Amino acid sequence: MQKIMKNRFTVKSILPLCLSVLLGHAAWAHHSNAAYDTDHVATFTGTVKQVNWTNPHITFLVDRDPNPGEKGTVTWVLEVSSPGVLTRSGWTKRSLQPGDHATFRYAPLRNGTPSGYLNDVTLDSGQKLTYSLTPPEAPEKK
Repeated sequence: MQKIMKNRFTVKSILPLCLSVLLGHAAWAHHSNAAYDTDHVATFTGTVKQVNWTNPHITFLVDRDPNPGEKGTVTWVLEVSSPGVLTRSGWTKRSLQPGDHATFRYAPLRNGTPSGYLNDVTLDSGQKLTYSLTPPEAPEKK
């Protein structure tokens, strides 16, 4: 009986560990930027069409200004980090709103669709919106 209890204890303690390792790996894979071509960062100007300020990632739909000779606009989907990361970097839900015209710097999707991972935004007023994935350091305690 004692051997059976010992085996049950071992299974109960090892199973959560195995699950956390497997699920942790899946979470890391989800947050990978492998789909984006970070070696070829590009820019375009355009007008924000829609803001989706939701977890786990904020997205902006942006009507890209047409290049000379192009007809019409193409709507791009630009993804950025979470609301928490942007808030810690000084953004608010109102930092970038529908109707705002700006220059968007992004890493394009490798498959060529009009989408990318947003690096930063420069509004026509000159204000630059950036963010950092690392939290600010806590002030030194005295």
